[in-house]
Amino acid sequence: MSKRSEGADESFLSILIGTFILLAGAAAVFYAAYKVSYVSVDYGIHVRIAEELDWRDPVQMLREHPEPVWHLLVRAAMRICRIGAKRAAGLVSGALCALTYMIAAHFLHRAVGKGAVSARDTSVNLSVRASADTSPGSGSGLSLPETAVFTWLLSLSGAIFIPWFNKTPYLGQGSPNPWHNPTTIMVRPIALLIFVLVMGECVRVQRGGFRKGQGLRVWKGFAIALLLLLSNLSKPSFVQIFYPAIFLLMLLWLFVYRFRNFPLGMQLLVCCIPSVALMGMQFFSAFYSGTNEESAGVVFAPFKVAGMYTDNIAFSTFLVIAFPLLAALCSIARRTFDWTDAFAWIMLLVGMGEKFLLAEGGSRMAHGNFNWGYILAVYLLWFVSIRDYAAWRCSFSDGRGVRRALSIFFFVFCGLLLIAHFISGIYYLYYLVVLGNGI
Repeated sequence: MSKRSEGADESFLSILIGTFILLAGAAAVFYAAYKVSYVSVDYGIHVRIAEELDWRDPVQMLREHPEPVWHLLVRAAMRICRIGAKRAAGLVSGALCALTYMIAAHFLHRAVGKGAVSARDTSVNLSVRASADTSPGSGSGLSLPETAVFTWLLSLSGAIFIPWFNKTPYLGQGSPNPWHNPTTIMVRPIALLIFVLVMGECVRVQRGGFRKGQGLRVWKGFAIALLLLLSNLSKPSFVQIFYPAIFLLMLLWLFVYRFRNFPLGMQLLVCCIPSVALMGMQFFSAFYSGTNEESAGVVFAPFKVAGMYTDNIAFSTFLVIAFPLLAALCSIARRTFDWTDAFAWIMLLVGMGEKFLLAEGGSRMAHGNFNWGYILAVYLLWFVSIRDYAAWRCSFSDGRGVRRALSIFFFVFCGLLLIAHFISGIYYLYYLVVLGNGI
């Protein structure tokens, strides 16, 4: 058998194994979300909304329930499959978690997988640095099985669990993978798509030197605008961190690139206008209309809500971003930290500002609903951190001697942190599904 045919056989076997692991991972997250739906404290009210939703009058429906997409999907599943609302809720949330898993795997493999094209040729690969190791035909990069495993780590990891500090895996710390809130599960795959599309276009234009006629592509502009509207109708928590973050990025680029990014910024603004208008109506309906009798508006309450669930806010925050933080520091040291990383961290800082400084007035203050944008930002930060870690795994041949040894040492140390997050995430699921805790 020739070397070429042996390589082809190995490639087929790798694809076969990778596809199996991908499907197994998707099935695992589907099953986890399905089981949690029966114990979660957040599902009861959302299932009742789905049962009572009257979609014959869309205007009135949006006034009463300004984020109805998950509920509409549940109602559709009830009618199509002729099943009860609780089971339909589990199936919809499970399918959404599996979809998020597959989207993340797709873009991770496009970015770092074998045969991934250079970032100079496409905006899909999230600006991973082009190198001899990841160039087309080099044979390096992540295989499909490795991509599946990295996506599995992304999809199941949680805040590091320290029993004598955080008695509950989620409360106080949060998680990149919250299982108990169906509307967050609904908006997360949409948020990931928007993040990838926007940063892909921004990096493409930036690398092209902001030349005239090289702005946001029309079809992607329409796609971004429609996805932003869909994210609003799923849960406005993503756009409430996205709008400030993209504004801050474009503002920073005005100084870094001497106003050459101004046309791109205006194009992104146009994409945001429809969803900004919708969010304004949702904000008024949620906080300042008679449809939500429990709400007393938005109040400035620094660290009040976060302090209800942890004795040390800073340490609790560290427990959920320990791996991304170390991965970012290593990327900076290796000079591979890029604008996609920067944007993810900007979104996290915006989410932190909203979580730690704002709250709902009245009886709903303890619900911590300004936490959800932060939770989505944590997931997106984890996504780029896994991307960077996977790219790092493929670049050990770049260095020699002490430099290579240090790279391997910190890579292993990051890996140990990642394993700690993963084990904690598995315990979080055990805590919910097996022990029957609601949050």
